[in-house]
Amino acid sequence: MQHLAAGAHGPSPAIDVVFAVGGVVALWCGLSWAFDVRGITTRRVERMRRRSEEASMAMGRLGGAPTFFATSGYVRFLGSVMAGAGLLMLTAAYALWHLN
Repeated sequence: MQHLAAGAHGPSPAIDVVFAVGGVVALWCGLSWAFDVRGITTRRVERMRRRSEEASMAMGRLGGAPTFFATSGYVRFLGSVMAGAGLLMLTAAYALWHLN
């Protein structure tokens, strides 16, 4: 009887859809940042680096070394982490779909 009662309502596919859509979006954005095909991320990092140098010059510091967060390597690392999270979410959606 418990099986029939549980089967009558059935699991909601909304959780599967949320995980799948979130995984696809995270994977797409992560790969876009990691590979930087169009160069958008690199240009944004360059603008951040110039602003950092201008701000340090305005405050009287010489050299204006950019912060670690204003490097393209850091942005690519974040992209690869986001792509990994997207794959994890897609794996979770697949597992939830099979488990009902």
